[in-house]
Amino acid sequence: MKVRASLFLMGCVPGVVATACQAAPPPAPEASVRDSAGIRIVEYETTPEIPSPFTFSSQPIYRYGAELEDYAFRSVWRGVLLSDGSAAVADAFNREVVLLEPDGTFRGLLAGPGDGPGEIDMIGGLLPAGHDTLLLEDIGHGRLTLFAGGEAVREVDTRFLNRGPRVRGLDAEGQALMTSGRYRPDFREPWLQGRMVRFDMDAGVVDTIAAYDWVPSSPDEGPTNPFMPGGLVTVAQGSFVYLRSDTPEVVWRSSDGTTRQIARWRPAPVYPDEDDWRLYTTSLRTQLRRANPQIQSEAEFEEMMERSLGRYELAPDQPLPLVSEIFGDRGGRVWLGHWAADAQLNGVTRYSILAPDGSWLGDIEAPSRVRILDVSGQRVLGAFRDELGVESVVVYELP
Repeated sequence: MKVRASLFLMGCVPGVVATACQAAPPPAPEASVRDSAGIRIVEYETTPEIPSPFTFSSQPIYRYGAELEDYAFRSVWRGVLLSDGSAAVADAFNREVVLLEPDGTFRGLLAGPGDGPGEIDMIGGLLPAGHDTLLLEDIGHGRLTLFAGGEAVREVDTRFLNRGPRVRGLDAEGQALMTSGRYRPDFREPWLQGRMVRFDMDAGVVDTIAAYDWVPSSPDEGPTNPFMPGGLVTVAQGSFVYLRSDTPEVVWRSSDGTTRQIARWRPAPVYPDEDDWRLYTTSLRTQLRRANPQIQSEAEFEEMMERSLGRYELAPDQPLPLVSEIFGDRGGRVWLGHWAADAQLNGVTRYSILAPDGSWLGDIEAPSRVRILDVSGQRVLGAFRDELGVESVVVYELP
């Protein structure tokens, strides 16, 4: 088994004598906290080694979607936990939103495919917007739909937002915080810029509050490094939270664009190897099959796979990104999912968690093959993918 460190410097390595592994953990490192022109800055000299204040329960509270009588998920895309412990799960391929009771039994469908009010074309985001209220982003129809009490109660037209906006969360006033950007394959800047946008759904006013590094440039000719970094944005407690996945710095921006907090640390670089390439190619193969069910010929599929892989080449001298994903939970904590070559398919198994004030809370191991969709209170909603590729929904406790 290969043991690696990226965001977190491992404390107990397989093969080390037992007495060393049983030694008391070192004291938590002290952060340097200072104020710079009204910006709170939290800095660590290394990557903190702090055990998480909580862990996942050994078994899920429930798993739904694995039995023949269950709803058959084809592609779990988004999911949220509601205040009563129930869940709403969006299936991208089925174009449906499934409601589950707090014990994991099927409640019904919130929305399904179609062009009418409350119906779906292509699901983007799914966000909690109140006690029993959900905001659904429909990319295909170019609208945001507000559901309350299981009914569509409002629609907001977003077709005039022509730069590919994606809803990331809501601010303290209940307005949409979005990212936007239009990819240009021929851009020459070191980084293509994305935009952080506040959309006042009541007034129909869009404010671009900040730019950020979104996509790095690629070589004009020849293959590309498959493990390129990128700009990652989430929302936590009404603020944008941004991280460039090759830079150990997390930035919090208020919904008016002002930077209010920065957290920094100093990790050791980790470089790719053949195991990373194997995981990546296996993940790509599975995703291509799932996205192209119309291809029945094995020769045709292998030709497509060869074309896809031909665009990439392992770059062993370039460090791996630090983070595969970032999300804010309902308590305002920020979860940094450690980089994994197959994260898009199988999720992330290790997270570093930052407190709302930017301090390092600790690292946590997630269950294998589970993609976290939402964290609310002591519950975690996730999508589990088994060895046969069947997806189901799981809920764990954080005791």
